[in-house]
Amino acid sequence: MHHHLYVCHQDSEELARHLAFRDYLRNNPEYIIEYEKIKRDLTRSVSDRQAYTRGKGKFINRMLEKATL
Repeated sequence: MHHHLYVCHQDSEELARHLAFRDYLRNNPEYIIEYEKIKRDLTRSVSDRQAYTRGKGKFINRMLEKATL
């Protein structure tokens, strides 16, 4: 797969989570390198989109917890 498109309604809670995650990484660039490493490792070790998404989940949830403190 070369592309993945994810669409959210503008008033959805899911979009708010995506934006909170994005904004937290923008304001805390030290985590960007960690996230990049996780994503690169996953592209080498998993063969399907669902496993890739699950593999990022722990990191994303940890960042969202920090973002909402």
